[in-house]
Amino acid sequence: MIEHQRERQYTKQLLADLRKDSAFFKRRVTIVDSTFEKSWIKELFAQQQHPADSEIIGGFLKEFWSFDVSLTNSTFIQMKTSGALRYIRSSQLTSELQKYYDVLLERVIVQSDVARNFFNDYMLPWYVRHIKAQDLDALGDTILKSNTTIIDRTEKTDQEVLNITDAYRVFILSVREKMYRPAALQADSLITMIKKEYDLK
Repeated sequence: MIEHQRERQYTKQLLADLRKDSAFFKRRVTIVDSTFEKSWIKELFAQQQHPADSEIIGGFLKEFWSFDVSLTNSTFIQMKTSGALRYIRSSQLTSELQKYYDVLLERVIVQSDVARNFFNDYMLPWYVRHIKAQDLDALGDTILKSNTTIIDRTEKTDQEVLNITDAYRVFILSVREKMYRPAALQADSLITMIKKEYDLK
């Protein structure tokens, strides 16, 4: 009886955690899709041989996003470390939970770290070297002076910003497709399994 109560308590907590993760993935995919729907700098140079400085900076700022990961795995970790996974009687559910937390979420976390490192190593240095902070708003993502200029602009800096932003976009979209989507599908599948298995809403 006590084990049954503990099993139900843990599964309720898992369900709450998975719902938070599912909501996170939906929000993140929406933001990524809207932010990186276009390769802003690449399209700009395709249209003009020598775009204005403000146009390049504007395109760069549209992709100047660094993403953190906000996932909830505390209940599963607690169950795993304390041996409480044994309370879940369904071996299939246990297996699917392990796949989600130990494999899919780990991939999301690792690849998100790689993306953040790329941002810090390439996007941020270009911003610091070539953009005038006084020409932007307090958040640093909107141009206040239409005549703002790129510091030390050359053909090399133009090629750098094109390469950096395009590579970052491709990487972020790859993470979305290969990491976020499988994890999101698994989270939703687990929600359905738990609700059915334990008659929860």
